[in-house]
Amino acid sequence: MKPQTIDYLAQNKLPRHAINITSPFSGKVIALNEHPEPLFRFGTLGPGIMVQLSNHKILAPFDGTLLQAKNAGTEFILQAKNGLKVLINLTIASSQHITHTHIAQLNGSKISKGQRLAYFDLRELDTPMLASLILLNGHSLGTFHFSHLQVNAGVDTLLTIIKKK
Repeated sequence: MKPQTIDYLAQNKLPRHAINITSPFSGKVIALNEHPEPLFRFGTLGPGIMVQLSNHKILAPFDGTLLQAKNAGTEFILQAKNGLKVLINLTIASSQHITHTHIAQLNGSKISKGQRLAYFDLRELDTPMLASLILLNGHSLGTFHFSHLQVNAGVDTLLTIIKKK
């Protein structure tokens, strides 16, 4: 299911059964169906959203646990306290390489919303890095919406899940 663009905040109608996921990234919000990799573009791993990064920080979107950090810090699997599991994936053009990377947390670490997971030196890149947030166990939760075209890490809501009643 692809996210819909709805501005619940402007309408002041956020349903009680909604889950907001704070953006772990800063940048331009792009629909996942525009992802360059088919695995993400077709929602094979689950529904989600993509951001073209404008900032070097990756922050925890909620309180929970970092289950895994892998692929040289370009993939993070997180689990929220409510059981929601997400994959944060960073896509870099295959012709590019980042040499200055810092992963701030280890597998199994407790994380707090807004805590830094990693940062990268984006100045080394010729093309923007794409970051995706995928809901790994979100297929049956309900509908997914995004309301911002641009997000700030740790501040703006990236996705709102309207849970099935």
